[in-house]
Amino acid sequence: MTWNIEGGDASPEVIAQRVGQALAEVGPVAVLVLQELVEQEQVEAAAGAGGFRHWAMSDFSPPVHITGAWHKSLEVAILSRLPIEAVAEWDTTGPRPDGDRYPPRTSAPGRPTDSLRLKQDTGDPPPARGFLRVDLANGWRIYGVHWKSSGGQDCTAEDRESARVREIQAAGLAADAADALDQGRTLMIAGDFNIQAPGRVLRVGTDPQQDCAPTAGTCQGICGPGGRDGYDDSIALLLGIGSSARLLSDALDSTYVLRRFPGGAIDHILVAGPQAAGFSATTTPPVNGKRWHGADHRPVLTRWNDDR
Repeated sequence: MTWNIEGGDASPEVIAQRVGQALAEVGPVAVLVLQELVEQEQVEAAAGAGGFRHWAMSDFSPPVHITGAWHKSLEVAILSRLPIEAVAEWDTTGPRPDGDRYPPRTSAPGRPTDSLRLKQDTGDPPPARGFLRVDLANGWRIYGVHWKSSGGQDCTAEDRESARVREIQAAGLAADAADALDQGRTLMIAGDFNIQAPGRVLRVGTDPQQDCAPTAGTCQGICGPGGRDGYDDSIALLLGIGSSARLLSDALDSTYVLRRFPGGAIDHILVAGPQAAGFSATTTPPVNGKRWHGADHRPVLTRWNDDR
């Protein structure tokens, strides 16, 4: 299950309550990927409420007392019932060559952690968040992401810049994921992608080789066959990592509760590798009102059946 829990300004007690209520509704999950947390105490509270013994948290940003605003300190976390064997993150910010001043945090002191260096042109400015990854004891690799949000109206210069940042985030992850597939791993990429699935809305591209440039301020001039291929190829980049790659949430209804992003889900789960065929298409629970257990996103869930 992946869920943007909208916890930036929530206390650990509130986070624990949200996770407890959520799992009471959807049932227990083996792996929970969370977005929009800002401090370790929130992750520890979520783990306690959900009965997760193992967790890892990114360290992309300085804490709130330095940034002065919770939306500038957002992190992602991966909670698991299976033991976590290794943790790594790709972060493009900070003074060191790999862009990361601090390693990710984990539930087990001494657990191997790594700050990844990827051969990826991040542009200027670079994206503030890369990805968090954990290797589980069953051989799976889980990536947690929270990509750049969309800005302004579709097809404006501001929105095309947001798409450029998402493509950088996707390309960095795709490079790492391709290596994981070469190692024979099954992998899952889960989180708030902040963009709909390819083919659901006009601006979302299906072919990274098509460099689309719509007319400024409109969606006229989209390139590709029939003029239907959009300028945001971020998810298409992930689907290009291998023939086994599947976007499980491509047909899912809107996951942003307020439905300001028509065209389906912006929270996704993508799988690849030798056991990818065992994952079901995703589901999301119903919602009444403007929040789902306190958050403005609904979660996305998939199940794995080893009999497939």
